Amino acid sequence: MMVILAVFVVRAWQQQNLTTGVAPSFTSKTLSGDTINSKPLPNQALLIHFWATWCGICALENDNIQALSKDYKVLNIAMQSGTNAELIKYANEHNMRFDNIINDNSGSLAKLFGVRATPSSFFINPKGHIQFVEVGYVTTLGYKIRLWWVGL
Repeated sequence: MMVILAVFVVRAWQQQNLTTGVAPSFTSKTLSGDTINSKPLPNQALLIHFWATWCGICALENDNIQALSKDYKVLNIAMQSGTNAELIKYANEHNMRFDNIINDNSGSLAKLFGVRATPSSFFINPKGHIQFVEVGYVTTLGYKIRLWWVGL
């Protein structure tokens, strides 16, 4: 019982300053050099996923995120994970796409969203509102269910 309580307390602390309501709007460049924005697509949810190269849970979750990015708009924001060259090398080693990875080496996007722990995922509905936030590991099915729900 104490372990379960501890998990809920830690989770509450990790999520206490996360942005809620209307998702912050931003435009940034991806590792591939494309300009990308935080606007959701019409009739489709958006996943903004904060992760880091030094995060073990993020590495476990990578395949889930890559699978989702085939069917949904996913913005992968790498927090304080090195230079673009270092991130490109990491992405190559982990079979990641470059066209949706944003290097947030300064931490400005993480600060904008109130992120203090990785991985952190924001599920944004087609109207631009944050409907769910998850900190920690989420299964592919868990992501798909939330994105389906948010996209309704």
